[in-house]
Amino acid sequence: MRIAITGGNGNLARKLIAGIGAEPWCDALVALDRRFDPIEPPAHATLACVEADLRQPDDRRWLDAIASVDAVVHLAAQNPYPEADWTDSAASFDMTALVVQAAAQSGVSRLVFATSNHVMGGYKDTDVATTPGALTEDLPPLPGTRWRNDAGGNDSTPYAVAKLMGERLCCALADRSGMTAVALRIGWCQPGANHPSTISASGTPNSRLDPLDDAAARDLAWFRGMWLSNRDLLDIFAASLRADPAGWPTAGIVVNAVSNNSGMAWSLKNAVDWLGFVPADDMARALNH
Repeated sequence: MRIAITGGNGNLARKLIAGIGAEPWCDALVALDRRFDPIEPPAHATLACVEADLRQPDDRRWLDAIASVDAVVHLAAQNPYPEADWTDSAASFDMTALVVQAAAQSGVSRLVFATSNHVMGGYKDTDVATTPGALTEDLPPLPGTRWRNDAGGNDSTPYAVAKLMGERLCCALADRSGMTAVALRIGWCQPGANHPSTISASGTPNSRLDPLDDAAARDLAWFRGMWLSNRDLLDIFAASLRADPAGWPTAGIVVNAVSNNSGMAWSLKNAVDWLGFVPADDMARALNH
């Protein structure tokens, strides 16, 4: 399989390049981004880093790269953080629209879109958040997580709406073309070691709320409950790239992407049934080691 990864200089992309690039079924990787820091070549696949601007619809550098692969992993965003404003989020959606359209028109067989848990972030402050397995992909979207940190209040609604619209676009174009698509509602996968102990109630590893009041304790449980370990990140992307779509209800599917965290609200039934993804890690177990 030949795979293009947009946002190729970012946190998730670098983990995927190292992990998927070591798999014998992955022959070549093409990383796309506006700029690159040095990336260590993967153990098996060849790697090409292409500097291009996905916001430019006539940039042949990225269009030709998309046309040369079997699958696309779309991670790129103008601002990849939940604090993105409406301007950044609108640009990110425009970028997604260009990439998805190019993939469908180029004969790409599989598109994997990195959407976000923030599409369902409004459920953080409802009873669903404390009901194990209740947060299924069939629930109506409730975009935007509200949280506090030492800088004040935050609201991810612009970021979450762009991700929600990206999901819908991926699924719609998959149904109208020969392409299949997986939109992964990714949980919390931090840079580096990504241990759940560094997830805080403030919504970022770099900010703290001490001591925890009741609201902050609920936020901490929510954020840690959607931890996605490095190992499970690689496994769910690999499954998304290779799963047989014969059993899917539609050509484009939306799937929760978190580890098997004890007591979490997120349901993994569709990830298991449609992708064959069986997460290996649990936040609670990791915290005890």
